Amino acid sequence: MATASSPVMRARNAKYQANVTKRGHTKGASDKSHSSSSSTTKSKSSAVSPALAGFLVVLLCGGAIVEILRLFGAGAQTDGF
Repeated sequence: MATASSPVMRARNAKYQANVTKRGHTKGASDKSHSSSSSTTKSKSSAVSPALAGFLVVLLCGGAIVEILRLFGAGAQTDGF
């Protein structure tokens, strides 16, 4: 059973229905094309600095190498020291 909507509800629906095409856009965004990347207007900076990325690579690879050496190299020596 469908009921008739009130005039207030119809006005609100009309207001927000007109806003459907504008959702997700900012004031500074151009409507030329959504497929073009925004990197042409401003460059993206990475979330991690190159020094930190290098440190993490050395840390992870170094830890893996140490574990491999410990597993195969020091297998015969189990003094506990």
